Amino acid sequence: MIKSTTILLLSSSLFSLAAIAAIEAVNINCDPALYQDYTPSDFIDNKDGSVTDLRTSLTWAKCSIGQTYTLSSNSCSGSGAISYATWSDALAAAESYSINGITGWRLPNIKELGSLVDRSCAEPAINLTLFPNTISSVYYSSTPFNAGATGAEYSHLISRVIDFAKGTEMPLGQHDSSLTTYAVRAVKGGYR
Repeated sequence: MIKSTTILLLSSSLFSLAAIAAIEAVNINCDPALYQDYTPSDFIDNKDGSVTDLRTSLTWAKCSIGQTYTLSSNSCSGSGAISYATWSDALAAAESYSINGITGWRLPNIKELGSLVDRSCAEPAINLTLFPNTISSVYYSSTPFNAGATGAEYSHLISRVIDFAKGTEMPLGQHDSSLTTYAVRAVKGGYR
């Protein structure tokens, strides 16, 4: 009798784990042994190309600007993210962004953008269940870099960005070349 009870409990546990796995897809770019900064249960997938963060009340575009959102698969195209050579172009692109008739987007500030970094994931350091096919790239924020507070030697720095390859924040300098371009993820809500 003990053996059959043990097998029943084991079978029941395996079924429960399979049900959870079906609900929350596994990110192949994440290490489940590491602390997750957030999980998909911290978000509501609006199934319209946007997700709402329950921690911050911000609504995020599921896709990077330039990718195509596909309603039937609730996913983003694997390529097509547009990169912008200047900070002003990125600001304008976010403000003019529209997905499924949803407008009113903006470029996130550095703290908002940083809330999407998940350090248990790498290249990109973001949860791909929520933000599928995110490119492993540097993303603009709307936060300017205050060069005056740090001295004249930093006057070439203009804004703050996050490199989602590793999840690191860094200052952005004036572009020396049009070959240096960064991506944009739009957000709604919160304070500017």
